[in-house]
Amino acid sequence: MSGAGRRRRQRRPRRWQTHEDDDGQRKASRRSQETGEEAERGRQGQAGQEAGRPGPEHAPAHGAGLIPDGAGLAVTGGDVEAAAERIAGLVRRTPLLPLDGTPLLLKCEGLQETGSFKLRGATNAVRALRPRGVVAASSGNHGRAVAHAAARAGIPCVVVMTPDATAFKRAAVEALGARVVDAPPGTDARNALAASVAVEEGYEYVPPYDHALVIAGQGTVGLELAADLPELRCVVVPVGGGGLISGVATAVHALLGAQVRVVGVEPAQGNDTVLSLAAGERVRIDVPQTICDGARVQSPGALTFPIMQREVADVVTAGDAEVVAAMAAMARSGIVAEPTGALAVAGALRLGLGGGTVCVVSGRNIAPAEWARLVGAAAG
Repeated sequence: MSGAGRRRRQRRPRRWQTHEDDDGQRKASRRSQETGEEAERGRQGQAGQEAGRPGPEHAPAHGAGLIPDGAGLAVTGGDVEAAAERIAGLVRRTPLLPLDGTPLLLKCEGLQETGSFKLRGATNAVRALRPRGVVAASSGNHGRAVAHAAARAGIPCVVVMTPDATAFKRAAVEALGARVVDAPPGTDARNALAASVAVEEGYEYVPPYDHALVIAGQGTVGLELAADLPELRCVVVPVGGGGLISGVATAVHALLGAQVRVVGVEPAQGNDTVLSLAAGERVRIDVPQTICDGARVQSPGALTFPIMQREVADVVTAGDAEVVAAMAAMARSGIVAEPTGALAVAGALRLGLGGGTVCVVSGRNIAPAEWARLVGAAAG
């Protein structure tokens, strides 16, 4: 599907929503209330997803105008600002690096301590909720991030993983002290089991994408982009469940305005978001068969889908061969990316995007031997 011809209402860039108050105690109380509201929105979204219900009914057709301050959506620019304050000093501010031979810049989230952007949302959720324990559902990166945040907080962590999770990612989760529970195949079954385990254990369930605190944490990627590249014209983002692109779009539009184009890229064999946007409602697909293990999602999130409808200009697909070619292109620039992490570059190269474009390289977590095999085959 193409973004050509869509008109999006232009607006003046706005600053973060803030809650100014001379009384520090009242401000802290208000922030605590906002955190509780974010957590409740996250639980509502997860409940809707598990029940098979679509997201909020208020979302207009894909490509309709933005509503000021993200009204009616799960996350606002103010939520992203709060997340940035909450996780300051606990995650790395990742650099923008050039992709040699192209006009593209890369936001290298693989340089985070756990190897992916997921540490942002996981840290924000754990810090805000202060749970006695946490449960995550993950193909690997989210689970590793939640396990890391839990270990830092000194609380137990359970990670529910499907059989197709790589041994490399599973080992990384276990190395952080998390208990791994095996789930049946598919993200739907995995997420439902994780929610059930959380109830049984009395822990907080931290979903991989469909939670306001997680989305806001991922949005700090966009906050950094807006600050580091005010002339940003387009940001290209991998799409799994939609947490990263929802947060990034919210942040860049809040700071730089609606003229910044946000484009998502998902695997050709895992095109649930493309189908959902075309249908105007969340569509479920069979378990995707793709090397992009972090994007084997069966349906967009109940909270993320309305944000994508409102804030994202277009979502395109990339085949596995294009993803491997993108991994090889980044390798020539000295950048290691896992397949899912290469989706944005694959899409940008296919679209021929020019200057002022940033591709979010979402992660690097792949066994070295497998990375060498894929990149070597592409180079050969």
